[in-house]
Amino acid sequence: MASSEAGTRPDNGFAVAGSLWDTGPVRRVEAEALVGASRDEVWQLYDDIEGTPLWMPFVTEILYVSGPARVGTVYRERTRLGGLPTTQQWEIAEHRRPSRQVHVSDAFGIAAALILTFEARGTGTWVHQAAELRSSLWGPFGWLHELLAAIPAGWGVEAAVAGAKRAFEGDPPR
Repeated sequence: MASSEAGTRPDNGFAVAGSLWDTGPVRRVEAEALVGASRDEVWQLYDDIEGTPLWMPFVTEILYVSGPARVGTVYRERTRLGGLPTTQQWEIAEHRRPSRQVHVSDAFGIAAALILTFEARGTGTWVHQAAELRSSLWGPFGWLHELLAAIPAGWGVEAAVAGAKRAFEGDPPR
């Protein structure tokens, strides 16, 4: 479905590495944090798809993984975000070790791209996670659909980055 080469277009309409196909606006939510672990350690955490429920608070179960993490790997995860249980299938569209991953999904009328970047900072890693959402609905209906989908997506990226930080640093003192 997808490739990590520039100018390619996954079936969900998102540019993986820059493309003329991706001209429409998208709704984007982001979160980032400095994690007290090396970039390779953080990469390994995110690359272990089956282990995701151990550190990502809203992922309750990984139902299926087609193989090791690489371009084309498909996985299904069961989540509970904002109290709502869902199951969603994702595909890895870009896998540039150790700095960038892009996972794509098309569910509930929303094409989603989850963009993960890891940048070494001293002895730690700057983790940036963004979710880009594009509705299949037209005009104002699509904008409203994206706006509503951005609420749980925003919670998700915040919780994921916080979960990665906790995986290496533990819970902050209160």
